[in-house]
Order: sequence, then structure tokens, then C-alpha cells
Amino acid sequence: MTSQEQKLDLIYRIFSPSAPIESPELFVGRYKELEKIKDSVEERGQHAVMHGTRGAGKTSLANVVCSLYNPEYVWTIKVTAHHNDNFKTLWEKTIEKIKISIPQRNIGFKNIETEKIVSIDFPDKDNISPSDIEKILSTFENYLLIIFDEFDSIEDKETKTQMADLLKIFSDNLPQITILIIGVAENVNELIGKHSSLERCIKQIEMPLMSKDECIALIFNSLKILEMDMESEVAKKIVEYSCGYPHYVHLLCKYSAKDAVSKNQKMISLKNFDIAVCESIENSDQSIKTSYHTAISSYAKTKNQFEDVIMACLLSETDEKDSFSPYEILENFNHLTKKSLKVDSIHYNLGMLCKKERGEILQKISQTALRYRFKNPLMKAFIRLKFHEISNIPK
Repeated sequence: MTSQEQKLDLIYRIFSPSAPIESPELFVGRYKELEKIKDSVEERGQHAVMHGTRGAGKTSLANVVCSLYNPEYVWTIKVTAHHNDNFKTLWEKTIEKIKISIPQRNIGFKNIETEKIVSIDFPDKDNISPSDIEKILSTFENYLLIIFDEFDSIEDKETKTQMADLLKIFSDNLPQITILIIGVAENVNELIGKHSSLERCIKQIEMPLMSKDECIALIFNSLKILEMDMESEVAKKIVEYSCGYPHYVHLLCKYSAKDAVSKNQKMISLKNFDIAVCESIENSDQSIKTSYHTAISSYAKTKNQFEDVIMACLLSETDEKDSFSPYEILENFNHLTKKSLKVDSIHYNLGMLCKKERGEILQKISQTALRYRFKNPLMKAFIRLKFHEISNIPK
């Protein structure tokens, strides 16, 4: 394998846009969130619920948490929930991963004490209750951290209620066990429902998007491993275009570095970045690409204004719910198109962009005044890439 092939192989291992990070060495930032999880594990009887937008890096963080603890002190288990899971199937998968170490003495004169690792039997019955799980795990004396990832995919409401009941039981009776529930949601209630009795034993952790400093650290820590560098303007654009989503930081870095290596460059330039933008668009999630193209498609020969309305949405100031008003959109739209339209002129476009026939790019937010936001937050980064590509097409 040539040095160029080795470098390309390393690029594919360091930059992981399609799969969560598993190695702590490649994970950057999130110190506050890690500290909150650590506090929950060390405080007996406390659990944690981590929520945030899709693509913020929650699963990568969960993977890193799994590697933080020595199994001799804290046994860590991660279970990924699926839409057809219920309380029983979730805990079947969990218990299957738990092993218990039992001391035993060998027969003979030396009578040496050894350890036997055994599995825990799961009850052979149709209905499993929180009390059953408590009974099963009552023999587990070590600290145990159980992570349920993608909990938002659970569709069964009864499962969420039973999980909430179990958290309270563990808090009262098995305080050495910590549950960390992770999912896409705006708050804890969306994931497990509202339970006033849980307030004192649950730490709510919001997973934010990556900050600019975290994005920069991710870029240059990775390039250091590759023994490469990047022009500051390229790094600035990657931070801007990725909109805080680690997926797009990895995607743009991967293809920028790949193009540079193919040309025997150690310094990543704007020309490499332009190539990376096209590659990143091509390798973005198919559902995002389809939604965008559905939104802007036109049967007429002349360009419709959906494309400009979408960009105007992207440029609008957002509130705590990541939403923007029609008037903010209009101001940006008029600036982009050099027009002086009134808000009525874009109401049709905004309404249509909330419908399937226009890709469901937006969704309405019910507040005192009408507001919109991107239905899939990752769309924001994709739109930035598209407009970079369009603006760099030779006229």
C-alpha cells in the first residue's frame, strides 16, 4: 500500500459522516454534557434523559460514555431502541448483555478461589412489569449504567410509562443502577411523558449543536492526525456551512482532505473545498436531497421563487424553537431578489413548502403569531451547500 493509499484509508477512518464516533480519541467537546452524565452515575438514585435535535451527535456521545468507565467499577451497557420495541423486548436485549461474576472455590487441596461469569435468566412469560426487572437486577451489586439510545423511536405509550415507573423504582430501591435515555425531542416529556414523581431523580440534559470552537477543534485535531493543514478560510466555511452538525463537518473535511491527498497536497485549499461541496451534496442523505429537489422543481421554463424563499428562510433569525417569522423571510427574500414585495407574495410559497408535494421542507409552528421552521434541521446545512454550488457555477 502506497503512502497515498494509507493516507486515504486514514481519512476514511478519522472522518465518519455516516456512522457515530466510537473512539474517544476522535471525539471533541461536549464537556458539559459528559460532566452531567458523570454526575448522574456517581449520584446514587439519579438517572438522566438526554434530548436534542437530530444529527447533534447524541449517539457518538453515548459511545464515548461507554468507554469512560472501567467495567470493574461501572458496568456500561448500550441498547438501541427500535420502533417496534416494547418494554419486554427492550429489557430482553438489555438483560442479554449483562453478566454476573460469581466467586467460587475449586475442588482440590489448593482450593483456589476463581470467578465464574454467568448470564441472567429472563422470565419466560408474555407480560413483563417494572417489578420483574427490579427482581432480576436485585442480584447485581456493582454500579450499572444502562443507555437506551434512539428512545424517540418507541411508538408504544405503555412502554414509556413502564420505563418511567422503573426509573422511580430503581431510584428508591436499586440506587446503584443509572439509566440514561437518549432521543430526539425538545424536552423530557416528549421522550417518557410527564411524571411529577420523577422530577427529583432525573437530570435533564439538552444536547446542543456543536459550537464554532468545537467544530474548529474537530477539524484541526483530525488534520493533526493526518499530518495535514487547512487554509483558515476553508475552516471558516466548513464551520459556517455545517451549521453545528458534526455530520457535515465530517463530510466536508473528508472530501476536502481526500481531494488534497489525491493531488499530493498537505494544505487543504478553497479549490479542494469546492470539490468537497459537490461531493458532500452527492453523498448527503437521500431523503434530504429528494425533499429539496421536490421543493424547487418547476414545470415552467422560468425559475419559480421557491428556491429563493428557501434561502430566505435559511438566512432568517431564529428563536429558541429554531423558528422564524414570515416578515423575517420576506426581508431576506427581497434582499436576495432585489425586489420590494409584500408578505402576501410569499404566503403561498411558505404554505406549499409545508406540504408533501413541495417536499415538506418547512413546518408551521403554532404560536400567537405564525412562524415556520425547517422540518428536518439538517436541511439547513444542505441548503448552504447547494447555494455555494450554484454561486460557483461559471456564468
